[in-house]
Amino acid sequence: MNALADNIIARFDTIDLADVSAGADWYAEAYAFCKDLAAECGYTAAQVAGVVAAVSPMNAWAANKALAERIVRAGGGITSGYLSMGLRKADAILAGASALRTLNAQKTQNFFLSITSQGRRGICIDRHAHDIAMGRPFTDKERGGVSGGRYVAIAAAYKLAAEELNARGCDITPAELQSVTWVSWVAEFGGTRR
Repeated sequence: MNALADNIIARFDTIDLADVSAGADWYAEAYAFCKDLAAECGYTAAQVAGVVAAVSPMNAWAANKALAERIVRAGGGITSGYLSMGLRKADAILAGASALRTLNAQKTQNFFLSITSQGRRGICIDRHAHDIAMGRPFTDKERGGVSGGRYVAIAAAYKLAAEELNARGCDITPAELQSVTWVSWVAEFGGTRR
């Protein structure tokens, strides 16, 4: 094991079993949201998941869902209320562009994969997943960006931690482990930026 994986397991070990179950269902629930919205608006669940991922950076989950819903219901073309790059990516995905090619950042690509696979693929390393692996809350200034080799190292730690938990008899994917620990972390430390 490594220190990052140890920190992830330590966090997991503090979580009540009912909360583990709720967290493990997080991506399935996110997919259900995308699937339902897609059916109402004439898109695919993957397109809606792509929009969700495109407007997820620096966005709390409730605000992320509300903005994605607004974009999808409007058929795109939203020009304010979020980062212009994210809005352009959302429009491109709704117009039929490949979500994985359009979402060119590790975090958004993996968020998309985690949602569309309902937690079977992808490992979304956002600021909270970073802090869990590091074992403490960081400020935005301390943390900096989470990309490149740093992203890969933290994602690998989630894989190692999931392997260890599976060896203990806990059937959990790395994406589910990320969501379980994320839900607990956000509940304790809040989803606000520091």
